[in-house]
Amino acid sequence: MKQSIETVWKEGFIKENALIAPKIIDLYNQKSENLIDKFHRMFRINRLAIIAAEIVLLVVLSLLGLPYLGVFIFLALSVLLMVGKDGMKKLDALDKTSNSYHYLKSFSKWRKDVEAVYTRTYAFFYPLVFLALAVQFRFSSDGASIIKNMILDSPDMLLWMGIPVFMLAGVAIIAAVLAYFAGPMYRLDVDLVYGPSFNKLDELIAEMEELKS
Repeated sequence: MKQSIETVWKEGFIKENALIAPKIIDLYNQKSENLIDKFHRMFRINRLAIIAAEIVLLVVLSLLGLPYLGVFIFLALSVLLMVGKDGMKKLDALDKTSNSYHYLKSFSKWRKDVEAVYTRTYAFFYPLVFLALAVQFRFSSDGASIIKNMILDSPDMLLWMGIPVFMLAGVAIIAAVLAYFAGPMYRLDVDLVYGPSFNKLDELIAEMEELKS
């Protein structure tokens, strides 16, 4: 009995020596290569953007008389670069000799692992940057003047180390909220930049799995 077109299609995807296999394999290999190459370009551009941002912020904040804040943000962004560099090493270590389906599955798992690491990293990054801004405000002339006037207006105000307790509580609450929502904030950022490409990756894997079923 002759095989149906669907059977030939599926066998062609699985068996490289089947009649229709070369065209199917070449098609998905090309799609996979194009998609992965696009991801690599986007990752490199993102790293270059972070490097440029940390240098620009360091210079600008130093010129504005805020060198310590500039150095802190520079170091914080450098940590993100280190995390990204480690992720790129793991990406380069993926087995490129396997077929396109297995490589894309490995790439998808790598992406999820990296996102988990970045989520934990941003849970510290966002609050620490905010705290650095708060500390800079406290020791700025404007910040000191505002706090001084508040104390003069309310001499019975509860203080801790010369700072109104309600201000410290507010800073602590905001830092905690930033830490708690670090994951959703990071995923929103990722979706804005990589969302369409990640959707194409998932669709391509789904198509391959459907053919293999």
